Amino acid sequence: MDLKQIEQTLNLLKQYGAKHFKYRDDEMELELDLSSIQQTGIPVHDQQIAQPSNNDGEEAQQPTELSEDASKVIRSQMIGTFYLQDEKELTKPAVKVGDKVNKGDIIGYIEAMKVMNEVTADVSGEVTEVHVGHGENIEFNQVILTLK
Repeated sequence: MDLKQIEQTLNLLKQYGAKHFKYRDDEMELELDLSSIQQTGIPVHDQQIAQPSNNDGEEAQQPTELSEDASKVIRSQMIGTFYLQDEKELTKPAVKVGDKVNKGDIIGYIEAMKVMNEVTADVSGEVTEVHVGHGENIEFNQVILTLK
């Protein structure tokens, strides 16, 4: 999405009175909250802000330099049903809060089209939060785990 497309989208949002807009593709994510912008009286095109959509803005979607104490996330690479182990009944989850995971470790499985696909960690760290429960549907690029 280039600047001209963003301007056209903003004009359409203003024309139809929409208050919120969210766009995501492989390269970027853009979220606009027009309700707060229109109340300030500042022109909308001066208030374009790319914002993360998960965890109330705690983590940045755009690539940034990570400091050593910043949290890292592991995201889904496909749509399907997420499982913490390779069976439908949860008896021994692959990971839980407090576990240490290394790059390449299996953290769970995503069932898509009746096939169980391994989900591996692309970074190492200690699990601080599991965002997706066993047997829950998961979307592409959805955060599965937060690591520190």
